Amino acid sequence: MGGAPSRSRPAEVVEPPKTDTGASNNIDLQLMEQQLDELYKFKILLLGAGECGKSTVVKQLKLIHKKKVSDHELRFTAQSLHQNIVDCMQSLLRACHTFGYNEEMTDEDRSTEHALAMHDESQRLSPPFATRIIKLFHSDAIQKTFARRSEYWLLDSFPYYMKNIERFCEDDFLPTEEDSLMARIRTTGIVNSELEQRLADKKDPHEPDLIKFDVVDVGGQRNERKKWIHCFDDVRAILFVVNLAGYNQVLFEDASKNRMQEELELLEQISSMDIFRDTPIFLFFNKKDLFEQMILDVDLCNTFPDYTGGKNLQPALDYIVNAFRAKLPPHKQSTTSIHLVTARWKGDIKAAFDAVKKTLYDANRDELLKQANAIRAARKSLVKEVAKEAAKVEKEKAKEEKEKEKQERKQKGGKKDKDEKKQEEETKQEEKQEEKSADAQPNRTDDTTAASSRSSKDTTAPRAKETEAVTCGCAY
Repeated sequence: MGGAPSRSRPAEVVEPPKTDTGASNNIDLQLMEQQLDELYKFKILLLGAGECGKSTVVKQLKLIHKKKVSDHELRFTAQSLHQNIVDCMQSLLRACHTFGYNEEMTDEDRSTEHALAMHDESQRLSPPFATRIIKLFHSDAIQKTFARRSEYWLLDSFPYYMKNIERFCEDDFLPTEEDSLMARIRTTGIVNSELEQRLADKKDPHEPDLIKFDVVDVGGQRNERKKWIHCFDDVRAILFVVNLAGYNQVLFEDASKNRMQEELELLEQISSMDIFRDTPIFLFFNKKDLFEQMILDVDLCNTFPDYTGGKNLQPALDYIVNAFRAKLPPHKQSTTSIHLVTARWKGDIKAAFDAVKKTLYDANRDELLKQANAIRAARKSLVKEVAKEAAKVEKEKAKEEKEKEKQERKQKGGKKDKDEKKQEEETKQEEKQEEKSADAQPNRTDDTTAASSRSSKDTTAPRAKETEAVTCGCAY
């Protein structure tokens, strides 16, 4: 039932950014790297009404892509399984009173009913309490109520819970992979799951080794849908999940509304939005295992009076698929891909999601390469510009350093000239002083000689007188 390949809306062509110099260029290069990374990242929006199996699809995708389940998640799943049992039993008991079967309940049944009503959600069920629940479930009043389960809300997995309740209540219980898939954990808000797929058939050396898929799961109940608009940007594809068994079930939030009728209205509303005009839609018709059993007992005409195929599997499937196709815009009716799956079967989800990935990538491959090459060309140009700017900066820096050195040499040279000049002046002064001293030296010599002569003359005269005196003395 696969449709023709659907083309997703290509990402906008990235224009080479206008950059400033310096740090802004480096920021632009980082942005280009991010753009290349985001180019090969496909955001897939997972939509559908409550309890259609979206979260189970996500769990399977994580297991298929080897996403490890943490111990915290396992403990939370175990607690959720216990609460799932309590919620379903309480729903059964409410319906039992509505149908008037409660008159057939025994005192022991009523005691168990009271214990369930008083159950603390944070507490796990004990083995003795599990035994009491099993006994209440098999009572005539509850079995009659269970037979009319299409008239009120009840989880599809409830029979699985009752089959395994004693194992769930063991002290050392840890959920298996199947337990995790069967646990109902109501999605509130927005849950993102990032998956990676290795590209095996690369046709171009510039193609990436890995393609990334961001699967966005949002709550399907009516009160959660107002949050969907926050996820609508950059969506490459919509994976819309339909609960096939929903034709014979009612909504959790509105027991007067048929689930499949709600899903038909929801698909028409989503697919007609302008923002998704060019966004491909993949329809996953889930819970085919339940549908195959249900159609044998409950005719599709009970919900869709114009159906005339009886309790036959293929006519019923064809009618449902065509009913959903008719809700799509005319330009999408022939291109939307159809997949019949049972979400708790890994093989079904792997085959269907592989087809989704291949269709998405093949339809966008050429455009992605074109955009990637444009980004790379802009990046190459910017790298050259960055290198040129860096060289310019280095040149300016070298010039500044050279000028600085020149100024330093000039400053040092000026100081040297000044010192030498001072020294020369001092030398000249000393030389002048010496010359002056030299000129004054002969005068001092003459004065000394004259003085010496005078001194000698003066000394001789007395001596002559003295001689004369002596001579005179001798004469007498």
